[in-house]
Amino acid sequence: MKTSLFIVSFFIGIAGFAQQEQDSLSVKKHELKFNLAMAIAGIPELTYEYFIEDNTSVGLSVGVGLDSPEDLDLRLLVTPYYRIFFGKKQNAGFFIEANAAVATYHDKYTYYNYYYDESGDYVRTQVEAIDEKTTNFGLGAAIGFKLLTRNNYVGEIFTGAGRLFGDSNDYEVYPRLGISLGKRF
Repeated sequence: MKTSLFIVSFFIGIAGFAQQEQDSLSVKKHELKFNLAMAIAGIPELTYEYFIEDNTSVGLSVGVGLDSPEDLDLRLLVTPYYRIFFGKKQNAGFFIEANAAVATYHDKYTYYNYYYDESGDYVRTQVEAIDEKTTNFGLGAAIGFKLLTRNNYVGEIFTGAGRLFGDSNDYEVYPRLGISLGKRF
């Protein structure tokens, strides 16, 4: 009797453990997304998100400026973030986000001399043009909404901004906005 009770308990335990392992394997904890809004702005952005719990996640977005530096000053935007979700579905619905950023961009300065020539005309001449690459760190926040389908496709819309800290006064704010599409796996 003790042996059969032990065997039944053993198999029930194994079945419970296997079910628990299967449940933990079926829970999707990763997400990969592409930000369409930033791509239209000239900075395609790819995002990876990992779900810590049912209502919190961490992620990393990387955007690269593909246009020439004359057309678009922002060259690279790396944004790690932390999100808290308020929806009924797991890691979906309304969310708030705290983020940081490392932004690399081109600072352009042009210096001019102004004077009157011999004929009395006011003349402007370019003395020097400086184009230097600058990298700064920033902190910001965003709000948004994430939709999740039964097939684990996601769509999200969010908006926010952050403040850059550094020695350059040309760029004090970085954008945090998007319309993203992706897949949870």
